[in-house]
Amino acid sequence: MLAALPRSGHHLSLLAANDTRPDLLLYRDAALRPLVEHKYADRAVFLGREARPGRSPAALLAARRANAAYYRQIAEICAARPVDRLILFLEGEPLERFLLTRWCDATVELWEDGLSHYVDLTGRAWYAARGLVQALAGFYPRDITRRRLDRQRVLVRDRFDAGDLSLPFPPLPATRDPRPLLIGSPLVEDGLIGRWGLSRALARLAAALDRPIAYFPHPREDRVRLAADIRAAGPAVELVADDAGLLDYATRVDHALYVSALSTGLLDIGRFARSAFVPGWFGLHRAHRALAGWPKCPVPVPATPAALRRFVVQALA
Repeated sequence: MLAALPRSGHHLSLLAANDTRPDLLLYRDAALRPLVEHKYADRAVFLGREARPGRSPAALLAARRANAAYYRQIAEICAARPVDRLILFLEGEPLERFLLTRWCDATVELWEDGLSHYVDLTGRAWYAARGLVQALAGFYPRDITRRRLDRQRVLVRDRFDAGDLSLPFPPLPATRDPRPLLIGSPLVEDGLIGRWGLSRALARLAAALDRPIAYFPHPREDRVRLAADIRAAGPAVELVADDAGLLDYATRVDHALYVSALSTGLLDIGRFARSAFVPGWFGLHRAHRALAGWPKCPVPVPATPAALRRFVVQALA
């Protein structure tokens, strides 16, 4: 039996594009239910999530009890369904590691998730701190502070380094918007940058590009917060009001340029000749070094105004 644990619509697209139809489709997020139930109604199992800890000791104890019961439930699901091949998409997560202990004889494939599959954008300290908090709340503790799975245990498959997965890019539409499109990331929500820092970075980036910017939000960005921060950045940045998702949007509108701090969407739309990662412009210098040092990165990572200008000139030539 082949089982897979996709965590996003992107993962479902990878499965479909690579002609892989699991016998057992596990999923955690209720937001995926419409997609999953449409394609895998007879083989989908909803797992839900671990309980997150509250701030009080009582809330922490409640989370630990809830998570002990959660993993017992997952163990029962595994025991009832023997699996000989397992596809995972995240490797630094307790649930995925718990499944490995329950299906210990299965052949395990790790398919790419996003940029963090290729490069370490945050560093060991971030994973260690997060793992300690999770362990206190009763998440499965084995290797919980580590970023990577044991790579001797898994077969790694991806589009850019291994090159053994594919994903069609959205077709180019006829409608062209002359503005650069900035593909958003939940930088504020994930605590990587403050609101003032985001507004300042957007204004600086628009000035360096010397043209107004359209901002396509990430699904996890708070729209009310983001709209206020974009207003604070000035009139050179405008929020794109489109809830259909980036790949759908890219089939309807083509922008002159594409930039992003950290979004995997930049890789998914495939307009590499007109795209650039710009994490350094948001103060994310570790991420800049990681992306600039990735040998298979398909787009440039300009760090200075001069490098950004060269990118614009070459992309629009």
